[in-house]
Amino acid sequence: MSRLHLDDETGIDERGIVHGETVADWREPTAPVDWAARDWQPDPEIVAYAQLGEWEAVLARVGRHAQLGVRRDGGRPAWHGLSKSPDDMNRGMIGASLLDPGRLADVTAATHRENFTGIHVHDAQRIQQLVVPRIVEHPPGGEMDPAEARVVVGAPAAQAPAAPLDLPEDLTTSLLRRLRRKPVDVVRIAVGLRVAETWQLPDGFQVPVMYDVAPGQTQGYFVDEAGTPHITLQPCRNHHLAGVLEWCTHCLQSTCVSCPEAVRRCRLCQGAACGDCVVTEDGRCRACAALTKVGLLARSRFGVSIGGSAWHGESTNVQVTVRQQRNWWTLERWDRNGRITMPIDPGASRYLR
Repeated sequence: MSRLHLDDETGIDERGIVHGETVADWREPTAPVDWAARDWQPDPEIVAYAQLGEWEAVLARVGRHAQLGVRRDGGRPAWHGLSKSPDDMNRGMIGASLLDPGRLADVTAATHRENFTGIHVHDAQRIQQLVVPRIVEHPPGGEMDPAEARVVVGAPAAQAPAAPLDLPEDLTTSLLRRLRRKPVDVVRIAVGLRVAETWQLPDGFQVPVMYDVAPGQTQGYFVDEAGTPHITLQPCRNHHLAGVLEWCTHCLQSTCVSCPEAVRRCRLCQGAACGDCVVTEDGRCRACAALTKVGLLARSRFGVSIGGSAWHGESTNVQVTVRQQRNWWTLERWDRNGRITMPIDPGASRYLR
């Protein structure tokens, strides 16, 4: 049985620390072994620990990068290499930075936090920005080179204590066999970005907004409640930020889908009216609610011949005229978008005074 000799009577073999006939077996540590994690980045997994008198030893690893560490009487440890894996050191650094200590991560796609284009809010100033990784576990696709992935995700460089491969070959083999009894956890991830910003509007109101940058992409998008992505946002009258605004043709103010008084279609004229300008329980706008019958002498001014009828209503920025000529009913609406004429059902007469 091969052995690493520590002094004339003490050594280390596949069983643990040996002194004469006494053996301190390898075992799982029951408490942190602080000295064994010193000079490592990330912290290694201490798979086995042994102590006999003034001697201590550990089997430490980050994935397939494994080392034997030995120290005497609390002194500085000496390290001996068992296997080298720079790739697993980088995987361990990524996992420790983005997931949990002791986890290794393969990256399929990643976006560097300095290399993305964010959204823009019209007529506003961004005054604060926070960018953090957004992790997607078990994504499809092939893995990036671990060293490249570590740089892209912004994880620090990995390091381990200097450890020559100086152990007898059969001792190295037996210690590695012990390490492999406990499998290594490697997870596949993709790394995008989550961006939180604060924008100041022209009136001084400050609005927070959050959006994502997909792994491997550089353009960030704000996704609205309908699931539509937007690069440019606009503030509505209630200081919500939205990709698309709806403008009320009566008060000429904007709303979005998040507004309680969001713009909807008038039940009669189908014009765009916000909740404040839909003024009847049956859903009519201010102009349609004001429809009154045109007098006999004024009919010609509204384009109605003898025998026909007309009703007209107005709000500040909208006019609506309903005409009835025999059995033919039409509605004409003027608003900020121009003029539209459309046929309506005779049943609409129930809305007319």
